[in-house]
Amino acid sequence: MDQVRFLEDVTVRLHEYGERVRTSRVRRRWSKADLAERIGVERRTVARLEQGEPGVGMGVFLAALWVLGLWDTTGELANPEADKVGAFLEMQRQPRRVRRQQEKELDF
Repeated sequence: MDQVRFLEDVTVRLHEYGERVRTSRVRRRWSKADLAERIGVERRTVARLEQGEPGVGMGVFLAALWVLGLWDTTGELANPEADKVGAFLEMQRQPRRVRRQQEKELDF
């Protein structure tokens, strides 16, 4: 895995999510302090979330989405059903043949 590409992709996605939270907050005409109070964090934490800083906890992000009424948008995040590589690897671990189990002899 290309470490630089990985960091760039993560950074871009964090900024996108932060901007989405900001857009939803502004549409409601809430200040950063308003959102912070509703999710139980400091105003600075909301600012960091909206800037896409990687140190902001997932719990803060999810709490913001819940308060903003965007909770339903989180349902597909990291859905194992969408994990094609994982499903392929799991399928590879399946036995190629299924053998009939031998009956155990009950010897008392």
